[in-house]
Amino acid sequence: MAKQQSGTGWSLNTSTSRATTTSNTSARPEEQRIQLAIEKRKKGKVVTLLRNLTLSDADVKDLARKLKNACGTGGTSRSGEIELQGDCRDRASTFLTQNGYGLK
Repeated sequence: MAKQQSGTGWSLNTSTSRATTTSNTSARPEEQRIQLAIEKRKKGKVVTLLRNLTLSDADVKDLARKLKNACGTGGTSRSGEIELQGDCRDRASTFLTQNGYGLK
């Protein structure tokens, strides 16, 4: 919330709101350079992360659904990243290369 400079009192200035990090346009799979990473969470849980996605929100959700089916695991898509439960780096990299995505 920003303080209003003219007049009296406070007002909500919506023009200073944060911009979204994901775009509405998607790059072709050949132009993607997806980074596969693994992260340990609390209680020893392992999560596979897919980062550097330049896809629209709808395409990220669609790719996450396809990856979850290919890997046979659960997961989610959050803020332009895909999280898969467990260590799925091998199966995810195989699926992505078969579908034309580039990996780092």
